[in-house]
Amino acid sequence: MAWKYIFWFSLMTSYKAEETEWRSGDLPPNIPPDGTYKILNRFVKPFINRRVMDSSIVFPDLTSRSDIDIFSQIPEDCKTLGICEDIPNYPADIVSSAIQQIEHENKFKFNKDVLEPPQLAERIGPEEESIDLCSSMERIFIPKVAQDVNKDWFLIVNDKQKPRQTFRVEICRGGENASCSSIVFFQKGYKGSCVQKYVLRNMIALNDKNEIIERPFQVPSCCSCVAKAV
Repeated sequence: MAWKYIFWFSLMTSYKAEETEWRSGDLPPNIPPDGTYKILNRFVKPFINRRVMDSSIVFPDLTSRSDIDIFSQIPEDCKTLGICEDIPNYPADIVSSAIQQIEHENKFKFNKDVLEPPQLAERIGPEEESIDLCSSMERIFIPKVAQDVNKDWFLIVNDKQKPRQTFRVEICRGGENASCSSIVFFQKGYKGSCVQKYVLRNMIALNDKNEIIERPFQVPSCCSCVAKAV
Protein backbone atom coordinates (compact mmCIF):
# COMPACT_ATOMS: atom_id res chain seq x y z
CA MET A 1 0.00 0.00 0.00
CA ALA A 2 2.98 2.27 0.59
CA TRP A 3 3.84 2.51 -3.09
CA LYS A 4 0.24 3.52 -3.93
CA TYR A 5 0.39 6.28 -1.35
CA ILE A 6 3.72 7.53 -2.76
CA PHE A 7 2.31 7.56 -6.33
CA TRP A 8 -0.83 9.43 -5.18
CA PHE A 9 1.23 11.92 -3.22
CA SER A 10 3.58 12.66 -6.18
CA LEU A 11 0.62 13.05 -8.56
CA MET A 12 -1.14 15.49 -6.25
CA THR A 13 2.11 17.40 -5.73
CA SER A 14 2.59 17.84 -9.51
CA TYR A 15 -1.05 18.90 -9.87
CA LYS A 16 -0.71 21.45 -7.04
CA ALA A 17 2.42 22.85 -8.67
CA GLU A 18 0.56 23.26 -11.95
CA GLU A 19 -2.43 24.76 -10.15
CA THR A 20 -0.13 27.28 -8.43
CA GLU A 21 1.31 28.29 -11.81
CA TRP A 22 -2.20 29.09 -13.12
CA ARG A 23 -3.39 30.94 -9.98
CA SER A 24 -4.73 33.80 -12.12
CA GLY A 25 -8.16 32.13 -12.31
CA ASP A 26 -7.71 30.23 -15.59
CA LEU A 27 -7.62 26.46 -15.57
CA PRO A 28 -4.47 24.73 -16.76
CA PRO A 29 -4.58 24.10 -20.50
CA ASN A 30 -5.11 20.33 -20.05
CA ILE A 31 -7.85 20.62 -17.38
CA PRO A 32 -11.42 20.85 -18.76
CA PRO A 33 -14.06 22.87 -16.86
CA ASP A 34 -15.64 19.69 -15.40
CA GLY A 35 -12.41 18.79 -13.58
CA THR A 36 -11.64 15.63 -15.58
CA TYR A 37 -8.33 15.27 -17.31
CA LYS A 38 -6.05 12.85 -19.12
CA ILE A 39 -2.33 12.27 -18.74
CA LEU A 40 -0.70 12.03 -22.15
CA ASN A 41 2.61 10.23 -22.40
CA ARG A 42 3.45 11.24 -25.97
CA PHE A 43 3.64 14.40 -28.05
CA VAL A 44 1.13 14.61 -30.87
CA LYS A 45 2.35 16.66 -33.84
CA PRO A 46 -0.24 18.93 -35.43
CA PHE A 47 -1.40 17.98 -38.93
CA ILE A 48 -0.06 20.28 -41.61
CA ASN A 49 -1.41 20.06 -45.15
CA ARG A 50 1.62 20.54 -47.37
CA ARG A 51 -0.23 20.08 -50.63
CA VAL A 52 0.67 22.84 -53.04
CA MET A 53 -2.54 24.48 -54.22
CA ASP A 54 -1.24 25.53 -57.60
CA SER A 55 -2.18 24.27 -61.04
CA SER A 56 1.17 25.32 -62.48
CA ILE A 57 3.33 22.62 -64.05
CA VAL A 58 6.95 22.55 -62.90
CA PHE A 59 9.81 21.29 -65.07
CA PRO A 60 13.05 20.72 -63.11
CA ASP A 61 15.09 20.66 -66.35
CA LEU A 62 14.46 24.38 -66.75
CA THR A 63 17.04 25.10 -64.05
CA SER A 64 19.67 25.00 -66.79
CA ARG A 65 17.92 27.76 -68.70
CA SER A 66 19.65 31.13 -68.79
CA ASP A 67 17.05 33.87 -69.24
CA ILE A 68 19.81 36.48 -69.42
CA ASP A 69 21.34 34.82 -72.49
CA ILE A 70 17.97 34.30 -74.19
CA PHE A 71 16.45 37.73 -73.65
CA SER A 72 19.67 39.64 -74.29
CA GLN A 73 19.66 38.38 -77.88
CA ILE A 74 16.16 39.53 -78.82
CA PRO A 75 16.31 41.47 -82.13
CA GLU A 76 15.73 45.23 -81.94
CA ASP A 77 12.60 45.16 -84.10
CA CYS A 78 11.11 42.59 -81.72
CA LYS A 79 11.95 44.79 -78.74
CA THR A 80 10.04 47.61 -80.41
CA LEU A 81 6.94 45.44 -80.89
CA GLY A 82 7.23 43.61 -77.58
CA ILE A 83 6.79 40.23 -79.29
CA CYS A 84 9.03 38.03 -81.40
CA GLU A 85 8.81 34.91 -83.56
CA ASP A 86 12.48 33.92 -83.80
CA ILE A 87 15.19 34.26 -81.18
CA PRO A 88 18.58 32.53 -80.68
CA ASN A 89 18.87 29.81 -78.02
CA TYR A 90 15.15 29.17 -77.78
CA PRO A 91 14.92 26.00 -75.60
CA ALA A 92 12.93 23.96 -78.12
CA ASP A 93 13.52 20.63 -76.35
CA ILE A 94 12.26 21.94 -73.01
CA VAL A 95 9.28 23.62 -74.64
CA SER A 96 8.46 20.42 -76.51
CA SER A 97 8.33 18.52 -73.20
CA ALA A 98 6.14 21.25 -71.75
CA ILE A 99 3.73 21.01 -74.70
CA GLN A 100 3.41 17.26 -74.26
CA GLN A 101 2.72 17.67 -70.55
CA ILE A 102 0.14 20.42 -71.15
CA GLU A 103 -1.70 18.37 -73.76
CA HIS A 104 -1.63 15.32 -71.48
CA GLU A 105 -2.87 17.21 -68.42
CA ASN A 106 -5.33 19.29 -70.48
CA LYS A 107 -5.02 22.16 -67.98
CA PHE A 108 -4.54 24.92 -70.53
CA LYS A 109 -6.09 25.71 -73.89
CA PHE A 110 -3.92 26.91 -76.76
CA ASN A 111 -5.10 29.90 -78.78
CA LYS A 112 -5.15 29.72 -82.58
CA ASP A 113 -6.08 32.77 -84.64
CA VAL A 114 -6.57 32.58 -88.41
CA LEU A 115 -6.72 35.30 -91.04
CA GLU A 116 -10.20 35.74 -92.43
CA PRO A 117 -10.27 35.39 -96.22
CA PRO A 118 -11.39 38.52 -98.09
CA GLN A 119 -15.06 38.70 -98.95
CA LEU A 120 -16.05 37.95 -102.55
CA ALA A 121 -17.23 41.52 -103.11
CA GLU A 122 -13.84 42.82 -102.01
CA ARG A 123 -11.99 40.58 -104.45
CA ILE A 124 -13.99 41.26 -107.61
CA GLY A 125 -15.90 44.43 -106.84
CA PRO A 126 -14.92 48.10 -107.23
CA GLU A 127 -12.25 49.77 -105.18
CA GLU A 128 -13.19 50.17 -101.54
CA GLU A 129 -14.66 53.53 -100.56
CA SER A 130 -12.73 53.59 -97.25
CA ILE A 131 -9.02 54.37 -97.32
CA ASP A 132 -6.55 53.42 -94.62
CA LEU A 133 -4.72 56.46 -93.32
CA CYS A 134 -1.74 54.34 -92.27
CA SER A 135 -0.01 51.59 -94.18
CA SER A 136 -0.02 48.38 -92.21
CA MET A 137 0.68 44.68 -92.57
CA GLU A 138 -1.70 42.02 -91.26
CA ARG A 139 -0.44 38.52 -90.58
CA ILE A 140 -0.41 35.57 -88.19
CA PHE A 141 2.29 35.57 -85.51
CA ILE A 142 3.75 32.43 -83.91
CA PRO A 143 5.44 34.05 -80.89
CA LYS A 144 8.35 32.58 -78.96
CA VAL A 145 8.86 35.48 -76.57
CA ALA A 146 6.59 38.34 -75.54
CA GLN A 147 6.30 41.17 -73.04
CA ASP A 148 3.55 41.42 -70.45
CA VAL A 149 1.99 44.68 -69.25
CA ASN A 150 4.97 45.24 -66.92
CA LYS A 151 7.40 45.02 -69.86
CA ASP A 152 8.83 41.75 -68.53
CA TRP A 153 9.86 39.15 -71.12
CA PHE A 154 8.61 35.56 -71.01
CA LEU A 155 9.22 32.48 -73.12
CA ILE A 156 6.05 31.59 -75.02
CA VAL A 157 5.30 27.88 -75.38
CA ASN A 158 5.23 27.22 -79.13
CA ASP A 159 6.44 25.04 -81.97
CA LYS A 160 7.23 26.55 -85.37
CA GLN A 161 6.75 23.25 -87.22
CA LYS A 162 3.42 22.59 -85.54
CA PRO A 163 2.26 25.92 -84.08
CA ARG A 164 0.33 25.70 -80.82
CA GLN A 165 -0.34 29.41 -80.29
CA THR A 166 -1.07 31.80 -83.16
CA PHE A 167 -2.19 35.42 -82.97
CA ARG A 168 -3.41 37.84 -85.60
CA VAL A 169 -1.32 41.02 -85.63
CA GLU A 170 -1.41 44.26 -87.59
CA ILE A 171 1.87 46.17 -87.70
CA CYS A 172 2.65 49.66 -88.99
CA ARG A 173 4.75 49.33 -92.14
CA GLY A 174 6.72 52.53 -91.70
CA GLY A 175 7.43 51.88 -88.06
CA GLU A 176 6.51 54.08 -85.14
CA ASN A 177 5.70 57.75 -86.00
CA ALA A 178 5.47 57.13 -89.74
CA SER A 179 3.52 59.79 -91.65
CA CYS A 180 -0.19 59.43 -92.19
CA SER A 181 -1.65 59.38 -95.71
CA SER A 182 -1.09 62.54 -97.73
CA ILE A 183 -4.85 62.94 -98.21
CA VAL A 184 -5.16 63.95 -94.56
CA PHE A 185 -5.08 67.69 -93.75
CA PHE A 186 -4.26 68.77 -90.21
CA GLN A 187 -5.05 72.11 -88.67
CA LYS A 188 -2.12 74.46 -88.10
CA GLY A 189 -0.25 73.53 -84.94
CA TYR A 190 -0.95 69.80 -85.30
CA LYS A 191 0.91 66.97 -86.95
CA GLY A 192 -0.31 63.51 -87.78
CA SER A 193 1.60 60.27 -87.37
CA CYS A 194 0.93 56.54 -87.41
CA VAL A 195 1.01 54.90 -84.00
CA GLN A 196 1.12 51.20 -83.21
CA LYS A 197 -1.81 50.07 -81.03
CA TYR A 198 -1.90 46.97 -78.84
CA VAL A 199 -4.37 44.62 -77.20
CA LEU A 200 -3.86 42.13 -74.38
CA ARG A 201 -4.12 38.45 -75.32
CA ASN A 202 -3.70 35.44 -73.05
CA MET A 203 -0.71 33.23 -73.83
CA ILE A 204 0.80 30.14 -72.24
CA ALA A 205 4.38 30.81 -71.19
CA LEU A 206 7.29 29.75 -68.97
CA ASN A 207 8.05 31.99 -66.02
CA ASP A 208 11.35 32.40 -64.15
CA LYS A 209 10.23 29.82 -61.55
CA ASN A 210 10.12 27.05 -64.13
CA GLU A 211 6.32 26.94 -64.21
CA ILE A 212 3.81 26.88 -67.02
CA ILE A 213 1.58 29.92 -66.64
CA GLU A 214 -1.20 31.66 -68.56
CA ARG A 215 -1.32 35.44 -68.48
CA PRO A 216 -2.05 38.44 -70.76
CA PHE A 217 0.62 39.70 -73.15
CA GLN A 218 0.54 42.68 -75.47
CA VAL A 219 -0.06 42.00 -79.16
CA PRO A 220 0.09 44.59 -82.00
CA SER A 221 -3.52 45.06 -83.03
CA CYS A 222 -3.71 47.98 -85.48
CA CYS A 223 -1.93 51.01 -86.89
CA SER A 224 -3.74 54.26 -86.11
CA CYS A 225 -3.29 57.80 -87.45
CA VAL A 226 -3.27 60.24 -84.56
CA ALA A 227 -2.83 64.03 -84.33
CA LYS A 228 -0.38 65.67 -81.94
CA ALA A 229 0.15 69.32 -81.07
CA VAL A 230 3.50 70.69 -82.25
